[in-house]
Amino acid sequence: MEQRAGRGAGGRRGLRAGRRPARPGATAVSAHRRDETGLAGLRAAVASGADYVEIDVRRTADGTLVVHHDRTVAGVPLSRCTYPRLLDLAPRPVPLVSEALEIIGDRAGAHLDLKEHGAEHEVITMARETCGPGRLVVTTRDPDVVALIKRYFPDVTVALSVGRGPWERGMVRDFAPVRTLRASGADMAALNHRLARTGVLGQCARAGFPVMLWTVNAVPLMRRFLNDPRVSVLITDHPATALGLRAHQRAHQRVR
Repeated sequence: MEQRAGRGAGGRRGLRAGRRPARPGATAVSAHRRDETGLAGLRAAVASGADYVEIDVRRTADGTLVVHHDRTVAGVPLSRCTYPRLLDLAPRPVPLVSEALEIIGDRAGAHLDLKEHGAEHEVITMARETCGPGRLVVTTRDPDVVALIKRYFPDVTVALSVGRGPWERGMVRDFAPVRTLRASGADMAALNHRLARTGVLGQCARAGFPVMLWTVNAVPLMRRFLNDPRVSVLITDHPATALGLRAHQRAHQRVR
């Protein structure tokens, strides 16, 4: 899945998938998991047959790489918790990144969502060794991290995540992201699905950036975006539903 997205045309650039590659031109599905699902959620995401499994990467105070979406647990920042302390505070086990990558293995592509700066080299090297070359895509909100990864791992596909909340600084810039995408060297844009409905998806397509879309859980939106040639990867909490819709669309297209 480390296939270069290749910019220039606004249409879909399908990424190679893991165990069950989508047909050329089909939108790939990335299985997003929530913190409360723990290791069981990771196993279920892999078992769903999704093309990618997304893991959120953070580092604890003692340097341990963990899979955790939120910045805090029980109100305490992970950056101030050792891993043993994190396990005490969390209501259920918090997976290590190494554990998550072993679960993914060669059964799906690894989608690494880097939540903070500083873990790029370690986690990408670990993912390449565990999951194999050509089975990796990275997302991050930090343009500097995109540039760093492209400098040291030029063959890794990297998407710049776009879509801050209305209370966050810089939100207005998300409505015109192309300049930042180009300056960072990103291969793709990872858009909040709400932005896609405001014309930002069209901007990215016209600029030649394939799009990953997050987090799409409503069935009508899944149908819409799975059939949109500008969307390369659909990220969802419900991968089995998305895969079923994709298969139905594929069967319908064969009949026509």
